[in-house]
Amino acid sequence: MLNAGGHVYIGELHPYKQYAGTKARFETENGLQVLECYNHNISEFIQEAKKYELMLVDINEYFDNDDKATIPRILTILFKKV
Repeated sequence: MLNAGGHVYIGELHPYKQYAGTKARFETENGLQVLECYNHNISEFIQEAKKYELMLVDINEYFDNDDKATIPRILTILFKKV
C-alpha cells in the first residue's frame, strides 16, 4: 500500500517503439535475452493512475542520441499519491 505523499516511478520502453515492433532485450553470457512485452499506451498509464488517486508529477521521453526527429526510446512517468 502506498501512503499519501508516496511516489510511483515508471520507466519503460516507449510505447511508440513497441508499436513499431521493438521489444526490450539485453545480452547476457547466455546470449540475447528478449523480454515478453505488453503494449500499453500513455493514456492507459494515466487513466489507471487516476483510479488509485495518483497524480501525475512528471513525464519525459528520451531519444537515442537526443535526436527528437526519431521515435523516443524510453518513457518515464512519476506519480504521487494524493
